[in-house]
Amino acid sequence: MKPRQSDIEGQSARMGIAAAADICLLFVNSNDSPQTAALRQTARGYHWLVLDVDLIHTENGPWMGAAMPGSANGCGIFAGAETRGYFVRSDAEGVYLSATLDQLLYANGVRCVCVVGEAPRPFGDAIRSFAVSHGYEFRDSPPDETSRSAVETFRPLVRDFGSRVSPENAALLLIDFQNDFCSNSGAAGRTGATMRMVNAAVRRTRELLKSARERGIFVVHVQAEYGRHWRSPSSPFRFPVQGRREPAVWTASASDQSTNRWFQEDETEVCRTGTWGAEFVEGLRPESGEAVITKHRFGAFAGTGLDQLLRAQGLSSLIVAGVTTNCCVETTVREAVMREFSVIVVEDCVAVKDHLEDLHRASLEAFATYFGLVRPASEIISEWGGHPLAEGRKLEP
Repeated sequence: MKPRQSDIEGQSARMGIAAAADICLLFVNSNDSPQTAALRQTARGYHWLVLDVDLIHTENGPWMGAAMPGSANGCGIFAGAETRGYFVRSDAEGVYLSATLDQLLYANGVRCVCVVGEAPRPFGDAIRSFAVSHGYEFRDSPPDETSRSAVETFRPLVRDFGSRVSPENAALLLIDFQNDFCSNSGAAGRTGATMRMVNAAVRRTRELLKSARERGIFVVHVQAEYGRHWRSPSSPFRFPVQGRREPAVWTASASDQSTNRWFQEDETEVCRTGTWGAEFVEGLRPESGEAVITKHRFGAFAGTGLDQLLRAQGLSSLIVAGVTTNCCVETTVREAVMREFSVIVVEDCVAVKDHLEDLHRASLEAFATYFGLVRPASEIISEWGGHPLAEGRKLEP
């Protein structure tokens, strides 16, 4: 028997999904004045999130010395006596709190951050910058009635399939559909490896993209660009290796550089900036109104602004297609879930070179167990075309 919608809402409420606090009050160096007491009472009535912030002096920032998290009087966020009350120790520049606050705000449904009290300007500026970049409204004064509805970009977690793929909630994320990865004349194809899985995924993704455009889904194209200007220990860079299925490993971290075996300069990286290999494959190129995110690591979130782009659009769910399943797709999926997005991996729109199919299947199993739904493109396209589940009634396990 399918659960009734009221049952779904009840389960969501018990999980804390629907228990939105709306506003977070940061009391900085607060006093016990009647105005402060009245504001705290109002916060209790509305179930706002309350953080009492104690600013501490730091010699070298919040990550070293006496201020280091875990030290006796170091930086940290600590549960208070009340359900929605916390005590915070942070450096006066706001570096620590800016780095750690987002998960607490998201988990409590906060839309608006208000700094109350005599906060030093560097602290206020840091929290303002954090709030704006993460999609929250910021106020440097107590909230008023407009605060409860001013920010519309925040959306609660959605769990049922229909809601996850709806234009109101979802973005289609297309990862690395570029010539070097997907064309037989690209870097991957020139190795001589068969690419039937990749070719099939490209064809199927063209159908998925066409349907998404017709349905009005927000589309994000992720474009890898590697090369000399972006090199670091975590950037994709090929090192020769022997005795493995692949002729190379893909980061300095995975290489044993004591072997003194090296590729030629133009063989170390794929999708080099400005090359044909870095261009999108035919049929999966961006159109007007679609976003393009350029990445220089395996994951699409690291240093790209993708998180902020999606928050600004008010989206909470990602439909993911791309190559390769076990590397850039898997890294991105893990990053997305850790940033509170619901994920659907389109199983026939992700792929690897044929001889790595076991890694592809292992990744799909990991996705389905830990990180999101795994569905064929036909199911998503059918949902967009008016399938009976379009009302979003089905609760997924």
